Amino acid sequence: MKVPDLKLHPLALLGLSILMGLLVLWGLLREIKRAESLLLTEWGRLRYLAYLLETEAPARRTPLSAETLKEELVARGFKLETVRGVSSGVEVETELTWRDLARLLSWLSSRDLRVKTFYAEDPSGEGNFRIKMVIE
Repeated sequence: MKVPDLKLHPLALLGLSILMGLLVLWGLLREIKRAESLLLTEWGRLRYLAYLLETEAPARRTPLSAETLKEELVARGFKLETVRGVSSGVEVETELTWRDLARLLSWLSSRDLRVKTFYAEDPSGEGNFRIKMVIE
């Protein structure tokens, strides 16, 4: 069988070139779609992971008891007059110097304890505060 001379048939050469171009384009589009599918799948996984991290339930805080708080404060050198459990936390009454007050508040902050109500009065004017607070 004789192969036709394509120089004599320019339309056949053009048709063959278009056909080859379409085949290459089809292969490239298939690869692009496959890569897009992989990227979207991975993106979906990462978005789901980000959602789970954002909606993570906070760790449950153990309820604060008056006895354990009193033991820890006495161990740190604070002299407490009254420590009792109330409905909103633990009520503490004491008399502290301004330095001890700063140390107490710093320690409460480091333990992630919150002072719900706080009342301090310095009747002497010398930095000896009469403290009443509720800690939760």
